[in-house]
Amino acid sequence: MMNSKTFLPICFGVLILWMLIVLGLFPISLPTFLYKIIVIIPFIGIMLFGFYSLFYLIYKVINLKDCPQARIDLDREVERIQNDARYKSLFVKPKDQ
Repeated sequence: MMNSKTFLPICFGVLILWMLIVLGLFPISLPTFLYKIIVIIPFIGIMLFGFYSLFYLIYKVINLKDCPQARIDLDREVERIQNDARYKSLFVKPKDQ
């Protein structure tokens, strides 16, 4: 796996190269269609990263495992709070007027 000490300089170098090409400072002549593609590559990358993040999050939520011990602990905590005098007013149903 790539750490940030390696990843950030690579990203910075690619960004500088992209800016030089887009601004016309890099001594290379590109066909028009290729230039148009190079201009929008960062936006496509951001969109792809967003889609990947969204689908990864949805996948993790769908495959969420049930944890019985956490449920028992949560039920105990809710019961303790319901029986605590300081929080009694939170669990009382309001009277109809």
